[in-house]
Amino acid sequence: MNANQIAIQMYTLREESAKDLVGTLGKLAGVGYTAVEFAGFHGVPVPDLRSALDANGMNAMGAHVGYDLFDQDPGAVFADLMTLGCEYAIVPWLRPEQRSAENVPALAESFNRWAALAQAEGIRFAYHNHDFEFTAAPDGMGEPGDTLFDVLAARTDPNLVGFELDAYWVRYAVMDPVSVLRRHAGRIPLLHVKEMSDRPDRSDAPFGEGIMPWDAIFPVAAETGVAWFIVEQDTPQDAYADVGLSLKNLQARVSE
Repeated sequence: MNANQIAIQMYTLREESAKDLVGTLGKLAGVGYTAVEFAGFHGVPVPDLRSALDANGMNAMGAHVGYDLFDQDPGAVFADLMTLGCEYAIVPWLRPEQRSAENVPALAESFNRWAALAQAEGIRFAYHNHDFEFTAAPDGMGEPGDTLFDVLAARTDPNLVGFELDAYWVRYAVMDPVSVLRRHAGRIPLLHVKEMSDRPDRSDAPFGEGIMPWDAIFPVAAETGVAWFIVEQDTPQDAYADVGLSLKNLQARVSE
């Protein structure tokens, strides 16, 4: 990992972004971030966002885009992402009916189709996990012991579909992020660097202020092809202070 591989997931600052997304980008640049992963555009025209990124010396390495937007008009999605200069387009979440056993084959086909369209535009397609992907695979799918994540990986084209591994949610599901990285080496170009606190509710925390086994995760992430390390905190107490602390702690690891 080097400093140019660090980004911030904008969902962390969703309340601030909803009020003033352009201003939020400027403040993040002031904190020291040079790359962002968008989580919606909050009504701001995409060309204006590109101008704001350029003015702050930032780049958008990717964006979370809802399943329904891909389903409705993938061409429009990719046009926006190309304007922003995004390298990755990521589906961030699936509703229960979208990930049901009956829908998994169609879901995998959709991912392959959208990923092929993305590739034609020079964009890589990926899917971001939560904890439910690490429950047992639907009956009749996969090998004994497989999870839904394993099934999605097996049913999608490895040359087209990648994954954004949220290490926190893997650990929340009582699974080992290192094992997942090794099993799916080459399929996971993106890692969400989300810290788990030592509180009973296992809520998240600024990076480096919790109990995630980063000493084990980071070397394997580098070995298995992770290209971006993306800070995320779903429930910050003070968003700018927390993301600043996360960046400081992560940069300290880069310089070690």
